[in-house]
Amino acid sequence: MQYPLKVWQLARDVAAKGPLADPRRLGSIPHALKPHRRIIPTFMHGKKITFGDNISDKGSNRTRRAFLPNVIYHPLYSRALDMNVWCRLSTHALREVDAAGGFDEYVAAPSRAKFVEECEVAKMYKRRIVDALEKRGKRDAGVKEMESLVGAKYGDEYVERLRQARGMQANPARAQG
Repeated sequence: MQYPLKVWQLARDVAAKGPLADPRRLGSIPHALKPHRRIIPTFMHGKKITFGDNISDKGSNRTRRAFLPNVIYHPLYSRALDMNVWCRLSTHALREVDAAGGFDEYVAAPSRAKFVEECEVAKMYKRRIVDALEKRGKRDAGVKEMESLVGAKYGDEYVERLRQARGMQANPARAQG
């Protein structure tokens, strides 16, 4: 079991043996999730450990130090899977998830594929989300076809009442398409 390294240990290891500092070792995991840490996807969105110098004010002495990414554990809701997915992500990645419009859009977007490909668990969630979206697309196509048949026989008012009874809002753009 690997424990998070301290900053001085990271700097020492990288200076002595090359880039051994792994961002997956950063951050503290909620206690309830510790048994499941292997199935938590990691989204760093290109952030990694970088190194620089601390410069003293008085003598301008330089001391090597590590700059760590801001890593958090956060649940993200997947609409396609209808569940919360606990993720280990940088705060920059969390802002990108919000900008994309949600977890499903972030994971399925081809422009962000290189960030998802870094983690095997994230690839698994991407496959599950894409499969769920494809199934939902086929199901929605079947519902639209059925609504058009019912609308042709009984009229559009009847279809609107059925939608309201199911709890769906009547969307005029959907009724035309």
